[in-house]
Amino acid sequence: MSTQIQYVGFQLKPGGRDYSYRVLNSKAETREFTFTVTNQAFLEKQIGYQDAAALCYNKLERELLTETAEVPLQPHATITDQELEAYREEHRPAGKRR
Repeated sequence: MSTQIQYVGFQLKPGGRDYSYRVLNSKAETREFTFTVTNQAFLEKQIGYQDAAALCYNKLERELLTETAEVPLQPHATITDQELEAYREEHRPAGKRR
């Protein structure tokens, strides 16, 4: 079994939405990760509600690939403005990309 990422769901918090994921590895070990997307990001239309879970999933997937025993992935992170911009740029229709 390779590493599997499962979307657990989201919770509304005072500062935004927390998106939760469970990661199962080949040794049947389970770890949980949560990513916060701030209310400001949604209000300023930096990301839509329908895209936030995918953004967080993609971030987790990338970070798991670069994780090392010396520098393990933290169980909680907040999505940055730079990550929001990169996601928007990556998912912008081809004719509108910079």
